[in-house]
Amino acid sequence: MISIYNNIVKIENLIIEVQKIYEKRYDLKQFEIKNSLSILKRTIDEFNEDIYVNVEHPYVDKTYRDSYYKYFASKRDTFSRDTIRLSFFNEQVEDKDFRELKKLENLEDSYLGFMVLRPTFPQIIGRTVLRKDCLKRTDYITSGVVYNTTVNSIKLKVIGFPHSSQDSETISCAETTVWGLLEYFGFKYPEYKPMLPSKINDVLGKYSTERLIPSNGLTAGQIAYALKEFGFGVKIYSRKSYGNEFEKIIRVYVESGIPIVGLIQNTNGIGHALNIIGRANITKDSINHLSMAKTIDNNVNVYEFEELDIDYCFVDDNYPPYQLTKLKDPASYYTNPKWKGCEITNIIVPLYPKIYLEAGEAKKIAFTVIEQLKLIKDKDIVVKTFLASSRSFKNAIALNEKLNEDAKELLLATSMPKFIWIMEISDKDLIINNLISGMVIMDATEPKRLGIIAALIENTYIANDMAIFNKISIPLQPFTAYNNNLN
Repeated sequence: MISIYNNIVKIENLIIEVQKIYEKRYDLKQFEIKNSLSILKRTIDEFNEDIYVNVEHPYVDKTYRDSYYKYFASKRDTFSRDTIRLSFFNEQVEDKDFRELKKLENLEDSYLGFMVLRPTFPQIIGRTVLRKDCLKRTDYITSGVVYNTTVNSIKLKVIGFPHSSQDSETISCAETTVWGLLEYFGFKYPEYKPMLPSKINDVLGKYSTERLIPSNGLTAGQIAYALKEFGFGVKIYSRKSYGNEFEKIIRVYVESGIPIVGLIQNTNGIGHALNIIGRANITKDSINHLSMAKTIDNNVNVYEFEELDIDYCFVDDNYPPYQLTKLKDPASYYTNPKWKGCEITNIIVPLYPKIYLEAGEAKKIAFTVIEQLKLIKDKDIVVKTFLASSRSFKNAIALNEKLNEDAKELLLATSMPKFIWIMEISDKDLIINNLISGMVIMDATEPKRLGIIAALIENTYIANDMAIFNKISIPLQPFTAYNNNLN
């Protein structure tokens, strides 16, 4: 029996450490080792340099074992069923730290996440969850979920978005995007469950007339079908149908904390799927360069947050997680010229099935209400639209120290569905300081009627009572924006 090997190295020595394991415990040719290590090196080159890594082997990874027993074990060539697990820390740790109670808090604080190395050479990067401060660039916010794991027998937690490279046989880019979404939602919400690759393939097999392994990728229809079968109310948007609104819609859903599938293509034959999960932090410069979207009644100039020219965060199975680039150039981090000219052609949005009001209609409703009430006059406003759970929203309202107490209690006493659309109202000076001056709250389960629930606008609380707007005067000062969707 092979005993479990644990060793802690500085990240600059990680390649040498993994090479030793490959040479000692795997039957590999030198070119296989070289090619695999080059992929690992490209990944960790984006990591901070002061990281320490616990290297563990053999490690039983549930995701790879599923693919192993479903496919690799039946092949003529011999594949190992064991993996290597790398656990990252942002400061020096030693073996003895994992056996001392007084060191536990320090281990928890410094833990950055894990990466599994599969024996699917050279595509070795398997199930990975990392804190974003594992990487050199950290000026962004993303969707993230808590993972419980162990390192050297000690239970630890990490918040991140699940990532894996494709192994090019059992999972392609499309399968990894579906798997990543199911991991995220499955660990975050009780309504969903994480799914192993074989289960995803079983569900897709009902839709496909051909075998799915070895994988040749999936169509947009197949991806949407899989997500629907796993309990989502799926919405597909195409650039062709939505035109100038297409990228705004992407930004609305990302701001809602909903990871989405983006499909990218170019004229060179590239077709690829990836997850879009977050955005760069806003800066004063980006706000100042925001262009006016339109003018509405009472001489109100509207600037939309969704038109900000900032980077968005992608999880791409060809690269390390958390790649940042513009939505207009989603493959800018690729060095291969074949990827030039890629654009996002479609997005697939995995919504809670009881969300019937979609992003574009929610914005129209909010603008209609603002214009009908005529409370805002002769102003420039910045609006930001997003989905939120009413439970999370009310929790944020209850703890909002800058919000008027009467307004707070009125909102908390208002009956709301499980999910709501919110349009926050601010201006360029307020938004850079994470402040807003008002909001419109809409019913995400109401696609037909004017589903306004309540609003705070210009020192007024507005409640919708059977399509009649009841108004209560309340002295409002700028208060803290809602920040719970992205980490």
